[in-house]
Amino acid sequence: MERVKEAARLLAQEGESEQAKLLLLDAFSEQPNCIVAHNLADYHKEQDQYEEAYHYALQAVAWQPKTYSPYALLGELSMRRGDNHSAQQWLEKAYNRFQSPVVAHNLATLYKAQQKYEQAARLFIKSYETEDYGLMHAVECFVLANDFQHAKKWIAIIEQEQQRFIGEVELGELYGRIGDYQKSAVWYAKGYQHYAHTGEWIADYVWVLHQLGNEAQKKAVITAFMEQCTQTIADLANKTLEDGWTEEEVAEEEAQLRANMERVNSAHLQHHIMMQNEPSIASRCYTFFCPMHDEGHGDSELDG
Repeated sequence: MERVKEAARLLAQEGESEQAKLLLLDAFSEQPNCIVAHNLADYHKEQDQYEEAYHYALQAVAWQPKTYSPYALLGELSMRRGDNHSAQQWLEKAYNRFQSPVVAHNLATLYKAQQKYEQAARLFIKSYETEDYGLMHAVECFVLANDFQHAKKWIAIIEQEQQRFIGEVELGELYGRIGDYQKSAVWYAKGYQHYAHTGEWIADYVWVLHQLGNEAQKKAVITAFMEQCTQTIADLANKTLEDGWTEEEVAEEEAQLRANMERVNSAHLQHHIMMQNEPSIASRCYTFFCPMHDEGHGDSELDG
């Protein structure tokens, strides 16, 4: 087990992962067990080698570990493979053993997709212990459940949180979702000063201004966005020379820009805030005996 602990120490140091991998493979070839299989799985996950990680993670849970980490890791990897049914089973096993905020986030993501909004909201709130956007996701679930009382409560808490402020545009979106267009417009206007002007949120800002009947500001925002995109399209001609873009890449970028222009120009026809956050998968270091992150789970598994 000393080689496994040394590998965990090396993995916490930049540039030492290959040596750590060799130590783990050597240990696994001599005496395969849950701890080594799990740490190999977590190593491959950190390298974005998800199939290799999944291979070892399956072996790790076959030893029926008592701590949460192997189940949490396999649940995350199952999500990355698109197997949400298996992911939910593994994540629920993990959460029953230890209420990790990261596991809470991933379970909440699955529950939200199943329209179990109240369960998802509670877990997203739990995830806020480590995941900065946990409360924002919780508000989205309350809105989807038509529970505007709790949505307003948590938006107010988000707005007051100065140390982990999520951002002006994000608050503009949340206020727009609950129909408070005055506050929504105020926060969008603040974000407008320094956020990159992308079609997704600019369209929502235009829609909110339309709800308020602020035609002058709406026209100004649309005009500025159209001018920005028009100039960017004109600059694309130089991309093949200066940046080595292919003609296909230039064509794809231009098509996306024109789609964004159309989206913003017709934003007033939307029925509600359209900006959607892509389902996200939370992760963390699960390596047993990691000097930075383990929190004693490796010793607990060893004792088990």
